[in-house]
Amino acid sequence: MADLSEQIKLLVELQALDSRIFKLEEDLEAIPLRIREMEEHYQSKSANLKSLEDGVKALQLKRKDKEGELKAKEDSVKKFQSQMYQVKTNKEYTVFQEEIGRAKADGSIIEEDILKIFDEIDIENKKIVQEKDFLKKEESVLAEDKKKLGEETGRIKDEVAKLKVQRTELSTKVDKTILLKYERILTNKDRRAVVQVANGSCQGCFRVMPAQVLNEVRMQEVIVTCEYCARILYFEE
Repeated sequence: MADLSEQIKLLVELQALDSRIFKLEEDLEAIPLRIREMEEHYQSKSANLKSLEDGVKALQLKRKDKEGELKAKEDSVKKFQSQMYQVKTNKEYTVFQEEIGRAKADGSIIEEDILKIFDEIDIENKKIVQEKDFLKKEESVLAEDKKKLGEETGRIKDEVAKLKVQRTELSTKVDKTILLKYERILTNKDRRAVVQVANGSCQGCFRVMPAQVLNEVRMQEVIVTCEYCARILYFEE
């Protein structure tokens, strides 16, 4: 086996590489989530436009109903007017005049309602135009952000690939038994297999190390692991 102090230095370098790789891979995994969140945010804004458009459709249906009511009143007036000239008594004539008056009055109220609906539709259509302009800008921002994230994805993948080449080259210098131990700990201990001892404490679990353990770490005659978290320990020279 090569000098153990050199092996530990190689493990520290390997840990630095692995930490960087793991961080980049986490960033890479987070990008699709960020894109999905941006798309959902845009969709929530789009929902407001749909709500406005649905509101206009409801107003248009209401207007059509009112126009139907107005047409019915106008038809009633015409019907009463044609019947009025066929009556034989003043009393019957007066009754028809009253019916015509009521129908016309009802028609006037309906016409006012229709005009109010037209005004409401006009106001809502202006809101829709503004909302569409707003969404167009938001869509442009979304597209630009997705483009940037796509570029970031490519950059991260390239960097990870380069780091993995360096890792492969570096790992060949590490004793196979030590490397196997390192990688087993790396998998089981939150991707931190090698940690420094500082102020008498393991920087992986922050537990104080016994004096005997600290001496063994300083001597570098064997690979020393923390009795609490099982990570490989070293002193920063």
